[in-house]
Amino acid sequence: MTNRVEPLNFSDEARWTALAASYERWAEPLTAGFARAALSLAGGIGHGVRVLDVAAGTGALTLAAAEAGARVLATDISRGMSARLRERLQPFAGSEARVMDGQALEVEDGTFDVSCSVFGVMMFPDWRRGMAELVRATRPGGRIIVATWSSPEGAGPAPLFLQAYRRTFPDAPIHPPPQGMTVLCSPEGLKAEMLGAGCGEVAVHAVEGAWGGASVDQLMEDLDEILRFMPLYVALDGDGRARLRGPLRAVIEPFAEPGGAVRVPVTANIAIGRKPG
Repeated sequence: MTNRVEPLNFSDEARWTALAASYERWAEPLTAGFARAALSLAGGIGHGVRVLDVAAGTGALTLAAAEAGARVLATDISRGMSARLRERLQPFAGSEARVMDGQALEVEDGTFDVSCSVFGVMMFPDWRRGMAELVRATRPGGRIIVATWSSPEGAGPAPLFLQAYRRTFPDAPIHPPPQGMTVLCSPEGLKAEMLGAGCGEVAVHAVEGAWGGASVDQLMEDLDEILRFMPLYVALDGDGRARLRGPLRAVIEPFAEPGGAVRVPVTANIAIGRKPG
């Protein structure tokens, strides 16, 4: 059925470089809506504001901030993600994308007006260090934005896949999610950890969104690309993937709307903190 499954490692630079194109196609449409909501909840981004985006991916928040006139430093551990974002930032003078470990940012203290991590720091091996680095990089009085999913299993296709996987392979072991996702998926946990990282005040907002596609058939056709982010799926052999298709269709079909489009509701916690000073 499977090969050996390694636990999910979000610091695997080579893996995320290879997944950059798939991430832009399938994950960014979901995260972009939450990124825009986060900037709005933080009071908006004005022209010339200095923004740090940690674990920026292919640029959902970075591009929204740059379009508003901000000067953005986007960081990601993946060279592929950073290279793609560098291409997309070419129209925006003063913004750049650099390869950098969010747990050890190569920036001076108090450099940024706004420091953000949208669905990034929650996945770091040392997520508390990552959150403290966001606060360190922010000027006194500046804002810190952290977004997390409301479920430790993530959002979009991930919980559906895990539901189908458990039905299909009930005796197969499943690695637990990263600890940061488990702790930060609750508003209370997210607020407490941000305060512990050095924020002077924190407000957490539940924001609704959706993931999906044009139809169930279209999602099933693109399944191999959509689930490249799931080590359990990647480890399946051809027979295992074939066995999984029926249960996957069964868990996706209830989210099909009358017109055929699939819409899976998603909830995120968006925390807005402020650095004392």
